[in-house]
Amino acid sequence: MVLAPSLQSSILTCAKYAYRPNRLGYCGPDQNRELLQYIESGLPSEALAKDGGLIENLEKFETLFPYLRHIAHTNKEKNLFDEKIVRAYWVGNSFLERSGGAKLFYHLTDDLKLKKKLPKKAIEELSGKIPRRANAHHSFHVFNIWKRTGHTENPHTLYTMDECRIGWGKVQNISKEIAEVLYRPLVFKEGQLAFGEITSKKIFCEFGEACLGDWISFHWSSFCEVLGENEIAQLKYWTKLNLDLANYER
Repeated sequence: MVLAPSLQSSILTCAKYAYRPNRLGYCGPDQNRELLQYIESGLPSEALAKDGGLIENLEKFETLFPYLRHIAHTNKEKNLFDEKIVRAYWVGNSFLERSGGAKLFYHLTDDLKLKKKLPKKAIEELSGKIPRRANAHHSFHVFNIWKRTGHTENPHTLYTMDECRIGWGKVQNISKEIAEVLYRPLVFKEGQLAFGEITSKKIFCEFGEACLGDWISFHWSSFCEVLGENEIAQLKYWTKLNLDLANYER
């Protein structure tokens, strides 16, 4: 299987975002060493591109892959790992505008089988958010599905939500494989989720390099990629929208 360079890049990007929670055992197959090998190879060398192993690995992620499939379907895109599909889920873009509505509700209840995992009241609360621009961005699931739906189906805490969302920050210092960024953590204010005051956070840079002054994204305190101005704006926009949805009460 020979992949176009743009597709190789988007698959790699998806793997970088998915790697850290997989290593921690929260979601995806128990193959984090193989996942890291593909990422570090610079994907793919010709052999790795042909064996399709990285795609097969990502297809086993219980939450990630169904979301990619849903976004692709609602945007009439055949390739689930197209760059716009991958970026819609992890960072955010216009493809999310078509990812909501009744199709999203059925995706949540049927594809992700949330009817079997969440109490009836939680499903009713979800249905109330659908008309309020609910969407298939990663942060929607983190903030609005209060129970993690991977290997460990435990209730989210403030800490796990802050770690599980895709964060962003500006690099202030770099020491070996650790980057220190300034970012706004998730906090509770008057009983609602909000962004707190700017503070520093240490980010593991297990692959890739960030430079002083770069704006980067991170997942479970692990560096994902350097983001441009528009990408930061999109990530902020969709994250804030889904944070507001989490605070919505019918």
